Amino acid sequence: MVAGMIATPLFAQGGDERRWLAVVVAAALFVCGLAIAVHAHGRRAVLAAAGIVVFTFLVEVIGSTTGFPFGAYDYTDRLGPQLFDVPVVVSFAWAGITLVVHGALRGVRSGGAVSDWVIRLAVMAGAITAWDVFLDPQMVGEGYWVWQPASVAFRGIPIVNYLGWLSTASITSAIALVVCGAPRRATRLPVVVYTTLAVLSTIGFVAFFDDLVVAVAGGLSMGVFVVVAPRHTT
Repeated sequence: MVAGMIATPLFAQGGDERRWLAVVVAAALFVCGLAIAVHAHGRRAVLAAAGIVVFTFLVEVIGSTTGFPFGAYDYTDRLGPQLFDVPVVVSFAWAGITLVVHGALRGVRSGGAVSDWVIRLAVMAGAITAWDVFLDPQMVGEGYWVWQPASVAFRGIPIVNYLGWLSTASITSAIALVVCGAPRRATRLPVVVYTTLAVLSTIGFVAFFDDLVVAVAGGLSMGVFVVVAPRHTT
């Protein structure tokens, strides 16, 4: 994953090299998330990953067709392979980031059984959505999907997209929480993975993608959870 992220800006924007590296990074993130979850939860993690992949694929099919819940957008044919005009790798990226965040924030508590679950779900959804502050501007810049103009937008991306991410991430987080159950083993690796995504993405937008606004917005968004996560991994 790290190698793919570092190599990406070394090639021309919109080129085939970047297209395949995007798939490599997303697939590697999925492998990281799944491996971490299996280590902590055993076979239940595989079921959680499968559930998230299927659910988010359906959401992406509905979203790209109807505009709900993310806003009006269309995938181009550049990020393959595709099924029903949706790149398959997108759902694996959803599963990867969800499982990484699930592991990084497994110790979030507020004092009660129900409130613990709700607070953890909300924090997880926020951490997952924070990643999209980087992801969407970069992928749109590469031409992998296109947004219809919106009156309220961030770098051409409708703000409603992030509300869609929050709602979708809440459900993927719930799937991970319910299916995985209590962890058998502890590891700080998911914090390392999430922090790596935040740091390399920030550096990428500052030094290579020439967008300080996204660098600051994404860095602050993910940075909040980078600070919070180490306190909640036990």
